[in-house]
Formats: sequence, structure tokens, C-alpha cells
Amino acid sequence: MSLETQPERTRLAWGRTALSLLIVGALFLRWAPTAGPLVLAPVVVSAAFAFAISTAQRKRYTTQTLERENADRAVASIILTTAGVAVLAIFALIAVATI
Repeated sequence: MSLETQPERTRLAWGRTALSLLIVGALFLRWAPTAGPLVLAPVVVSAAFAFAISTAQRKRYTTQTLERENADRAVASIILTTAGVAVLAIFALIAVATI
């Protein structure tokens, strides 16, 4: 694997992560008939996190040079993704406990 393709692979991986957050959020919709509008909260939260991740990645990879020494380590995106997954996990635990 060459260093020239590493930024592209990283961008694609972040895209898959954002898509996964959207899919997991959409899975909550199956409880809509029994839980009512409360089920929209995790859908909205996951969509917001996915949008934030994809926006940050788009900005990062359009303004950043492809040189490895200048690469941004994406610490904020990693923390944001971790927070998003934790929030979705809490929603899932609450949904399973109450439904």
C-alpha cells in the first residue's frame, strides 16, 4: 500500500462510519409503532453525528495537503464518533428496557 492512497482510504473509512451511524439510527424506527415519537430522538441524533462527521471530513480532505507530515490526526472527529456511538448505545439500552 502506498502513502499516496492513505488519505483516500481514510476518507472512505470515515464515510463508512457516517453511513453506519445513519443505518443504526434508522434501526430505531422499527420501534415507532410502540414507542411513538420518542423513537425519533436517536434517529435525529445519529443523523446529526453523521452529518458532522461527513462535513468535517469533506473540509479536512479538500483543504489538507496529502503529505503525511501535515496530516490532521482527526482527534475531534474520533471524539465525536465515540460520543455518537455512546449516545446511541444509551438510547438502545433505554429502548430495550422500556419496550
